[in-house]
Formats: sequence, structure tokens, C-alpha cells
Amino acid sequence: MSKILIGTSGWSYSDWENIFYKSGEHKLKQYCKVFNTVEIDSTFYAYPNPDLVKGLSSSTPEDFIFTAKLPSLITHDKMLDISKGVEKDLDRFLELMHPINKAGKLASLLIQLPPKYSYDKYFHRFKEFLKLTVGDYKYAVEFRDTSWLREDVLELLSKYEIAYTIVDEPLLPPETYITTDFAYIRWHGRGRNPWYYYHYNLEELNEWKPRILEISENVEKVYGYFNNHFKGYAVHNALQVLQILEIITPTQKKILEEVEKNLERIRIHQPDLTLHLPPEKLPENVEELLLMLSDKMRLKRAKEITRELIVVGEETENYLSARVKDYNVVIDLERRIIFHDCADWSKIRFSLKFCKHINALMLNIDKTYAKRILEDIVVNRSLWTFSEII
Repeated sequence: MSKILIGTSGWSYSDWENIFYKSGEHKLKQYCKVFNTVEIDSTFYAYPNPDLVKGLSSSTPEDFIFTAKLPSLITHDKMLDISKGVEKDLDRFLELMHPINKAGKLASLLIQLPPKYSYDKYFHRFKEFLKLTVGDYKYAVEFRDTSWLREDVLELLSKYEIAYTIVDEPLLPPETYITTDFAYIRWHGRGRNPWYYYHYNLEELNEWKPRILEISENVEKVYGYFNNHFKGYAVHNALQVLQILEIITPTQKKILEEVEKNLERIRIHQPDLTLHLPPEKLPENVEELLLMLSDKMRLKRAKEITRELIVVGEETENYLSARVKDYNVVIDLERRIIFHDCADWSKIRFSLKFCKHINALMLNIDKTYAKRILEDIVVNRSLWTFSEII
């Protein structure tokens, strides 16, 4: 197996169709034909379904490698606070991920901290949480505040054999720290927020060649993931890095050529789904906005879902999580992604339409907040991704 494994953060993106996937194609099966590793991104938004986790283990090649993000319940909602029961939350997640780990297909779990998680305020809490990481799983931690770039923090990571996540993003400098026997790299994008729509050019990617090669000399494995998922940019850049490193296979090279042709074709011919409308031209109420993203029947069914069947988890300026009846809904406004897991959603999400559960959620949250979400989706529909939770 290659010492350097490069892939993407997530694989089930609707806007990768006609770029990397053919319409209706089984996404994970196709992904595995091209890449040998992937970061499971959706575990950040909700605990995964046990049967689907088992399916990931059994339906992927023997040498395929996963990593997975810890749920935001642990890292963002409870901020690694042991007094809030994160030990139990972590145990639950580890139990769910056991089939992949037992099969030898789980390289690491990623602890991604929120930007507001600073050293001065949270170091003690972070130090206590690391005691929970001792066991059968490996971990990497991604800081998003420069206050953590300290010698005592790196020594702590080394003590617990946790990888410092090397990043390419505006929040942190791309410092290379080796704190265990594997390295973890994440490319988010550059420029203005949101960075996930950034498309790296060859000059920027070439800068990484000597760094990756140097890193690989000091660790047993290097895992690298592109998180700039928009329009398949992550796939394109990941394949380009494999080519730059001169470890690209003939199959990957062929796919790279196809992806580049498709990206160019779409750049020239794809219609712009963005509505160039000033705010005053948009409907003034939530129901009218929903009808631009759904239909009358699904909206009618949404109104039958009572407020008692909707439980909002986290609600911030750029993030909303909730349970609607027995289903999860996560809306990440920063990344412009909606995650949901009902059967109707799996059928209609590729057409960027809402099901009754998301309609019901929008009808039962603060109207100003709902309008802000809906207006952005209506106006910038081509920038949004509607995805499933595994």
C-alpha cells in the first residue's frame, strides 16, 4: 500500500455528477475505483447509522482506508467538556465506528475544534479530554486558532500519540508539525470565506510536493484530504497532487483527464443557477420562499408536522441542527450544505428540492432566521449541496 494516501473530505456530493460521477451511478463504488482513502465528513453533523457503517466496511476494497470526523455534539456543542457527558458521547461514536476499525480500515478520527476554541480559555478542558483518547483508535486534532501553536501543546499531542493536522486555509499558517507516526493534511481553500469554493491552481499545489515528501520521510503514513468540495474541485486537486507526487496510477490519470474536460465543459456551457435578484424582489414570507424550493403537496404535509415533533439542537448564525420526527437535519450556512436522511430526500435532493421535513423545520424556527437561510438558497442555488447523512 502506498505510504501517501490522498483523497477527499466526503464523496456523496450532488454537484460532482457529470464531473466525476455519471448520473445515477453508485458514488462510493466509483470513488473506490479511483481513490484509496476518504474522510467521512457527515459524521460531524450526526451520528452515523449502524447498518450503513457496516456497509461501508463490507462494500469497500480490502485496502481502502477511512478517516472520520468526531460529531459536532462533542467538539462544538459540548466543547470537549467532560462534565457534559462527552465521555459517553465518544464511547457511543467509537462503538458505531467499530466495524470499520475492526476491519483495519480506519486510520484516524479527526477532532476538529471550533475557531472560538482558544488555548487560554480551553487548554485544561482539552488536556482532560485527551485522556479519553487512549485506546484502540488513533486521532488527529485540527486547531482553528493560532493560540494553540505552542510547544507545550505539541508535546501533549506527542504524549498521547495524536497527529497535529496540517492545514491549508486562511485561519492558520500551514505549519508542519509531526507529533506521532502518521501525518494528517487537510486542504480547505484560500481567499475569502467561504473557502470551500476555492480551486487550487497547479502552482499552489506544486508548493506542497517537497513538503509532503519531507513529511513522508518522518512518518509511516501520510493521509491528505481536499475539502474544497464545490463542483468537484476536491477531486480535481487530489488527482493533481497524485500526479505532482508521481504516484498517480493509469486509472487515476485517465479520470483526471476526464474531470478536467468536464470542468471545462461545465465552465463554458453550464447555465448559471444564481438568481440575480435584489432582496426586495424576493417573496416576503417563508411559505412563498419554500414554494420556490418545494411543491404545494410537500408543503401541505409539512404543516401537518407539529412543533412538538421538531427538536432544535444547535442554532447559531451559520449552523442549524435539528430532529424532525425521527430524522436529522443539519444546515451549514458557511459551507452551504444541507444534510438530511429521509427516503424522499434521497430521491429529490439532486434536483435541489426540499422534502416535507425540511419544510417543517423552516416553518417552525425564527422567521427572520428561516428567511435568511431560504433567501440564500434561492438566490445562490448552484452554490448549495444537498447531501445525505450516512
